[in-house]
Amino acid sequence: MRCAGKGMTSGSLAGARSLCRSKRHRRRLGGVWRLSTQQTDKRSISTEWGDIPDFATLFSVTEHDCGGEECEDCGWQLPPRTADLLHTALTVLAGQAYDEAEALGDRLVTAEEKGDWELFARLPKLAHGCDLQWRRRMARALDDLADDLEHGHWPEPTCTAEELALHLALGEAPSYLDDVDDNEGSPHRKLPVHEDDYDFDACKDLLFQDSDVLMLYSPRFDGIEDPDGDVNRHFGIGDLRPAAWFEPFDNVEARDLAGPCSTRAGGAARVPSPEGSR
Repeated sequence: MRCAGKGMTSGSLAGARSLCRSKRHRRRLGGVWRLSTQQTDKRSISTEWGDIPDFATLFSVTEHDCGGEECEDCGWQLPPRTADLLHTALTVLAGQAYDEAEALGDRLVTAEEKGDWELFARLPKLAHGCDLQWRRRMARALDDLADDLEHGHWPEPTCTAEELALHLALGEAPSYLDDVDDNEGSPHRKLPVHEDDYDFDACKDLLFQDSDVLMLYSPRFDGIEDPDGDVNRHFGIGDLRPAAWFEPFDNVEARDLAGPCSTRAGGAARVPSPEGSR
């Protein structure tokens, strides 16, 4: 059974999260966006759909009386409403990924079946032949980013898989505004309003180190994933082959793989050879 996504019948964002959950704040200093770590414990509130993250507390916004002049504490913030929709997108996609991983197993996502898969058919073609364990790890990547938000942290990708997962979620998140508009009882409507609400373009600008992974969708850049390729080496892109998607970036702290999701995403993954993936 697939998790509710677009066109869901649960009637609420909270309902979608409850169904699909698989159980730094930035400042502008000297013209450069910098991170300030937000040490926040996981907090939740009880609703008729179950416990949901308390985003009003986790991502409380700060108002500054600086007369419109930029100061050290000014800059774009991740508001509760934006965090809520992004969290919904991540948890729904994670639920889809776990379900589809089990249904697909080690099978190839074929052109004839692409319409049957809401998550894995949307990955670049070179990942369509990955195995069950790899797909579980991709689901885990979505889960980990959602967990960041649940703890009041920016969902900053730590590896290529998380980058692609976040791109997918940011593309999905605006669609859940329709659900908010249709449901007056949604907990989302009780969250504080902020001028930066739903600025997902800013999220794309601030959450990623680069957008190299998106080149995998373009036939123009066929072969760009190979770290030994001339173009890849010239631009210093790095290894974008599926087998390397879960390797942590050198300039971030690697995730604790012994965390609560590890039972869903363990094991070594088999990925297709470059010849077999095209």
